[in-house]
Parts: sequence; C-alpha cells; structure tokens
Amino acid sequence: MSNHRAYQLYAHITWHTWKRSGCLDQAAVDDVRSAVASACRKSAVRVLRGAVLADHVHLVVSFRPDTRLSDFVRLAKSVAAVRSNQRVMGAVRWSRGFFAATIHKRDLSRVIDYVARQFERHPDRVPRPLKKPH
Repeated sequence: MSNHRAYQLYAHITWHTWKRSGCLDQAAVDDVRSAVASACRKSAVRVLRGAVLADHVHLVVSFRPDTRLSDFVRLAKSVAAVRSNQRVMGAVRWSRGFFAATIHKRDLSRVIDYVARQFERHPDRVPRPLKKPH
C-alpha cells in the first residue's frame, strides 16, 4: 500500500453573529482571524481566502478527506468568541451552526473572487475601526 495521498477538496464556509448583529469590530475581526488560524493548525485545514464582516464570516478552504469541517468551525467560533469576550464581556455571540458548500476545482477562482469582494458587496457591514484612546 502506497503512502501517497492526493486530494482536491475545497469548501465555502460561512457563519454569522446572533441575530445578524453587527458586533464584530476590528479587534473582534483580529480575534476571528487568529482563531481561524489556530483551528487550521489543529484541523489540517488551509484558508485560501477569507472575509470577516461585522455580522458574518466567509472562508474558502482546502481540507483533507479525514477532516470534519464541523470540528474546524466549532473550534474557530468558540476560540474567537472567548478571546473577544475576554476583552468586552458579551461582545461576540454566534448563531448556531454554519453553512458549507463543496467547490469543484474549476469553480474555485470564481468563489475566491466572490469572497474577496465581500466589502464591496456589503459596504454597510465593514467592521468598525478601533477607537483610538485620547
């Protein structure tokens, strides 16, 4: 039996805040990105493109056949909420669940472009910048 393994598995994953509240400011966005990076390391998932808006998250990922995307998302959401809520209690609350759709390699660039244009598509959902101390 050969140890060689090849795979081309891609997915578009989204999840949103509780009741679509726009609670993600720039500090929370940094927490989400850090939590996603941490979840990637633990779950053998690779983010090809991501966008974190004030009320939802989009990720285009590559993953291994033995990876459970639900474990990856659960870890990313929980770590992001814990980190954000340590700074401001109750700042971030996620809705239950997530959406995931697999992507064929021929459609990958189109979906990556779609995620890259999220701030153009939703200019009203760009996260608030951090307030500078006076």
